[in-house]
Amino acid sequence: MANTLVTPTWVTNETALRFQNSVKGVANFNRSYDDQYRQSGAKVGATVQARLPVRFEERSGQAWSPSNIYEQTTPITLSYQKGVDFAWSSAQGTLEIDRIKERYVNPAGDLLASIADRYGMNDVYTAVYNAVGTPGTTPSTNLTYLQAGLKITDLSGPEDGRIGVLDPMAMITLVNSNLTLFNPSAKISEQYRKGQFGRDALGVEEWYQDQNMPRHTTGTFTSCTPVINGASQTGSTIATDGWASGASDLHKGDIITIAGIYSVNPLSKVSTGRLQQFVITADTADSAGAMATLPISPSIVTSGALQTVTASPADGAAISVWGYTGTYALSTTVSPQSLLFHPDFAAFVMADLVEPNGGAKATFARSRDWGISIRYVQQYLLQSDQNGNRMDILFGAAPLQARLACRVAG
Repeated sequence: MANTLVTPTWVTNETALRFQNSVKGVANFNRSYDDQYRQSGAKVGATVQARLPVRFEERSGQAWSPSNIYEQTTPITLSYQKGVDFAWSSAQGTLEIDRIKERYVNPAGDLLASIADRYGMNDVYTAVYNAVGTPGTTPSTNLTYLQAGLKITDLSGPEDGRIGVLDPMAMITLVNSNLTLFNPSAKISEQYRKGQFGRDALGVEEWYQDQNMPRHTTGTFTSCTPVINGASQTGSTIATDGWASGASDLHKGDIITIAGIYSVNPLSKVSTGRLQQFVITADTADSAGAMATLPISPSIVTSGALQTVTASPADGAAISVWGYTGTYALSTTVSPQSLLFHPDFAAFVMADLVEPNGGAKATFARSRDWGISIRYVQQYLLQSDQNGNRMDILFGAAPLQARLACRVAG
């Protein structure tokens, strides 16, 4: 039987397969392979526009009353070009095909998958304003995950197709807490053998563990009682005061609630009866005890098709920071962030890189089904009889509908 030689096509196909099988978090996002760059290729900084679902207002009675159509798009920037470089000799490329797969191709695919997963998850988690649990404490009961699902349901998230991606400690704690429950024996056996939660449990269709889950560092506070500074505020920034002067800060990804401000179902606009959570969208430090322009998401919208809350906050309304209540005297907490989400919560985009020149041989692994594009470039190094190789990926990730996800603090 003839040997299978190392060819550019073989390498790209093997790496793409390894990439697809290794990635966990972003593999379950809306996967978009952008073929507008198929001919000319793309570069770092190129932007794709993702279109969001249209939101309407209801009509009462028989008279025709057309809604304003709010066409919304979210820019997804191809922010990262990442890769891996290696070389093998001509003799190895002819005689040691299995060792090349083991030594080079498989590790390259695993590394590219880990890179894409890590950067993609870090770029989207800070946009998620729904959150459960306590920063610094791994959840130990099913109720925490059921509450995460409730938050998505409250905001009209689809009940089918939900995904849970947990940091490893959260996963093993969840598995351990469910080993003795009255479940099908096959599922319990799988949990026992693999140390991983099964399918179709707690309202989640698929569960994964992922060592690339982000770790959030919370802000710090000395003793203070933050409140709203000024009534009738709306929009994506809000004035506050009551912070400890020169000793308080909020980090991007921190979450707050405001007394008396409740979330609404995006379709019916009916109050959920639960306080709306707002995520801080940029690092913000206090100035003389006030944070004059605290940036938040979602925006405070009190009416219309894009309504998010029941009302604008009252002057002096108390502010609570996620995980803490009362008078603050807090130090920084580092907390792994697990996610429950519907795939339309975020998009992960890959695009073709430009074709190189200068005598290099390039091939591409492209798959619309997988949302993958990997460029493999090979060039012979005359002085050392080595085949120089590099693999590159160009990608970006962005939240599409943050309401379709919920963070679970660890």
